[in-house]
Amino acid sequence: MRMLASIIGSMAFLLSSHISFAAGMNHGTAGPSPITTLIQSPSVPFRYALGMSDFRSKCSSCHGQWAEGVAKTGPPLIHRFYEPSHHGDAAFYRAARNGTKQHHWNFGDMPPVEDISEKQIANIIRFIRWWQQQNGIQ
Repeated sequence: MRMLASIIGSMAFLLSSHISFAAGMNHGTAGPSPITTLIQSPSVPFRYALGMSDFRSKCSSCHGQWAEGVAKTGPPLIHRFYEPSHHGDAAFYRAARNGTKQHHWNFGDMPPVEDISEKQIANIIRFIRWWQQQNGIQ
């Protein structure tokens, strides 16, 4: 029941949220600027809603509500560096499970995500890959 309430809450958030980004913003990194144009108020298909909810609870404090990155905390996942041909699903899984050394960005090492299940990681990866496609990253 709590999971259903979480999904409904996430869907309600989607209906009320708007995203705006300044062109060329850099997130305080020495690396390249992240993608600057994200789809406004996306309609997340139901099959990705649980992944979005898991992402929000486990990843968004560092990677942003829409994977746009957080200044001084974590890189954007909506960036060509994280396209499937460069960082495959296994890389996302290992990063969530084991953490990863800093690369591409200057945010420091990523620690393992605490209390995350394999199912949650799989849901998150499906959501991120869908969201990347919606933003032209394939």
